[in-house]
Amino acid sequence: MGENAEPPSTGAAIFFDGMAGEYDEIQKLPWYAWLFARLHTLIFHNIIRPYAPQTVLDVGCGTGFQSFLYAAFGARVIGIDASPRMVGIAREKAARFPREWAALLTISAPFPFVRPYNRWIQQYLDGVGPKAYVPPGFEVADARRLPFRDETFDHVNCCGSILSLVPEYLQVLAEMARVLKRGGTLFLEAEGRWNGDLLWTMADALAGGRRYGMSWEQTLAMVRPPFSAPVTVDYPFEHAWLKLTLFTRRGLWRDLRQLGLRVLKNWTVHSLTNCIPSPVLHREEIPGGILWLFQVLAHIEERIPLALPGCSLVFVAQRVA
Repeated sequence: MGENAEPPSTGAAIFFDGMAGEYDEIQKLPWYAWLFARLHTLIFHNIIRPYAPQTVLDVGCGTGFQSFLYAAFGARVIGIDASPRMVGIAREKAARFPREWAALLTISAPFPFVRPYNRWIQQYLDGVGPKAYVPPGFEVADARRLPFRDETFDHVNCCGSILSLVPEYLQVLAEMARVLKRGGTLFLEAEGRWNGDLLWTMADALAGGRRYGMSWEQTLAMVRPPFSAPVTVDYPFEHAWLKLTLFTRRGLWRDLRQLGLRVLKNWTVHSLTNCIPSPVLHREEIPGGILWLFQVLAHIEERIPLALPGCSLVFVAQRVA
């Protein structure tokens, strides 16, 4: 099955073009609701509050989830994505900013772990005085060849599967470092190689691969040495196959350092919560007992001081002055 996977450079943009109309709906799924609530909270406390960047580039912006967050706190934001339809939807949303910014910034999911994030966002918006907020600008562009001069931005944001879907991921990292001002910051999220889903995938492969859709041979490719290196696998996603690169914390830390980016902090998202297989959480309605367990695990995960193995690796890095 994996033989039909599209090369990321040609297939990913087409794939996301096809799902652009439904893309915003993923935030209603427990898996993504927790991911976005966690990422946006980390962005606020570790980027916006201490650094207050004035110029921001959002690489792989999609429909603008993080772009609008930075813009609401006064930054001038440019979002770029390879999918023209994603960019088109982001531009439509920008026309409603800041008039409808509560709808653009809050997460439209009913889960209890989302409420604290939505509450403090709403409190901030309620307390903001009259200011000239600038809507983000959105462009279709290739992350491997960013159309900006050296040292243009105070901050670069890159969340989602951008690095995982581009085989030349080192080129993407180098481009982000190039356009970042000296002393500027990077907020990076990438797909993790070592996580609970790896164990669930292996167990599923032994049972015939019905839920994760991966064969035993494909699963073994994810655990072969060297253990700190990234691995690229053919990954089933929404009735399609994509080549996905999975990273390790040590490997990405090394790559960032070689590009002159000093890692300040790092976390994982979906570490403890991944005790529940991710496909179970990729739907709006899940059994009450599983949702209760997920909420307990999310509460602990948010407060644990260790960066455990997890599905999403998250870094705050700074370009060396």
